[in-house]
Order: sequence, then structure tokens, then C-alpha cells
Amino acid sequence: MVAKISKPEDDSVDVLNLVLGERVKYKRFYGRITQDLTGRYHQYDAQKGCPSGMPPLVLRNYADTDNEADARKKSLIGLYDPAENKYPYSELEKLRKKNKLLACPLCGELGRPRTLDHCLPKTTYPEFAINLLNLVPACDWCQGEKLTDYKNDAGKRSFLHPYYDEVDRPLYTIKLEAPYLTPIISYEIRNDLPADLKVVVSSHLIGISFWERFKEYFESSYQNIIRMASDTRVAGAVTVKTAIQSAYSLQIAKGINSWDAVVYRSLLDDDAVMDFLQSGELSEFP
Repeated sequence: MVAKISKPEDDSVDVLNLVLGERVKYKRFYGRITQDLTGRYHQYDAQKGCPSGMPPLVLRNYADTDNEADARKKSLIGLYDPAENKYPYSELEKLRKKNKLLACPLCGELGRPRTLDHCLPKTTYPEFAINLLNLVPACDWCQGEKLTDYKNDAGKRSFLHPYYDEVDRPLYTIKLEAPYLTPIISYEIRNDLPADLKVVVSSHLIGISFWERFKEYFESSYQNIIRMASDTRVAGAVTVKTAIQSAYSLQIAKGINSWDAVVYRSLLDDDAVMDFLQSGELSEFP
């Protein structure tokens, strides 16, 4: 699930200035927009990527004609695809290939994410096409699910932002409905979250199709835990609760919202399920 990650090492405004310093074509346009563009980068950071009160720049204000404004939008978006000897090629490659992540910070799927997601889409906000703070390493699936969806009816972000949001706390719980040998499994957002965070966690999970993508994983994980409980009861050295607590301690090191940590924590918080695992009939797993 979502993990908080460090901001890019390179300063986004410094990179922007390097890029603009290389511009030979369309100098009149870039000369007009540079000050406002820099101001928007600072505003983005101050607002933690929230679009509320930060509408896209009106590019016609910096161009002489409508056609020029349309063309310069393409130019701004094109900055995201630089030649190898141009800025910000190396900075983007660092985020894609040297992010040191072991899982997608948007969904938690294992494997180093190799694409970059524009938190505010570059088709809507071309001025942020190369804003490093607007670029988050993500798996292909999350990027495809998000597309250009970015804000809710209140004008705020509809997705969590791994650079800014305080997500180093339990965000959701796996729920099991009896019969516990083959339960109905679902998830729910934790009630102890602040109201604003609860809203964005909910829209985030829906927006990346979290449950549709990973429900089967959680079902399989629970069946493996039943097997572990059966083996633990046969061995008799420790209780099932102790075994699950030990497993949870190992998994939480991967992240408080890593999938397995969520599963173990959810079970430990559910007395009925724990009673079943310790004392219930596990005849399918002798």
C-alpha cells in the first residue's frame, strides 16, 4: 500500500532553471513565463501538490496568438522527453532507475517501479511536466489506472502524494466475515484517521482499483495463515497469537502498510478470528 518516500535529491526549481537556460527556440515565450513558472513551482511545494486554488496557467497570457499558446503547451509537455544530452534527462532517469524502492509507493506491489506518474497530469498542467515534486515513481498499472484523474469535487487531490502525505500510520484494515475457514474478505478505511486523510485514502484506493487488483492476494495470504496456525497448534511450542505477532514484527519492517503487515495487524485486532485460529476447526489443514 502507499508508502511515504523522500523527495527527489535534485531541487525542482534549480532543474527548471537549468532547463530554461538551455532553451534557444521560443525565447520570447519562455522569457515571459519564467517568473510565473518559478512561482508556481514554489506554490506547488507549499500546497503539497494540492490543486485547490492553483488552476493551470493560462498559456495564452504568455503567447501572441491562440495557435502559439497551443504550440507552446506541446513544448512544455515535450520538456519531459529530453535528449540524453539535455536537461532534465539525467534527473528523470535517476527517479526512474535509481529510486531504490522495492515496491510501488502508490499501491505496494513488489518490484522497483520504473515509470513516473505525474500527480497533476501534464496534459492539464503542462507547466508541471518536469516538476520533480510532481513526479512519483510508480508501477505501470497505477499509472494506467490514474490517467488524468487528479482531483475530487472539492478541488483537492483525489490521490495520496508519497512525498507529502503522512501515511506512516495504519490506513486500512482487512475484514473477515464468518465462516472463518472460508471467509468473505473485504477492507475498510480505518476510523482513527483524520477526516481529510480518510477521504483521500478512500478515493486513492478506488482510483488505483486497489481491491480489484489485490483481493486475490489477501485471500491467498489468509489461507497461508490458516496453514501456519495449524502447524503452530500441532507443534505446540507457542500460541498462534505469538506466532502471528512474530510474523507481524518481521513484516512491519517492510512498511507499516505493506500488504502482509496489514493482514497480520488486522487479524491481531480481530478477537473472533484469533479465537478461531487458536481453537477452531482447521480440519482442511491437518
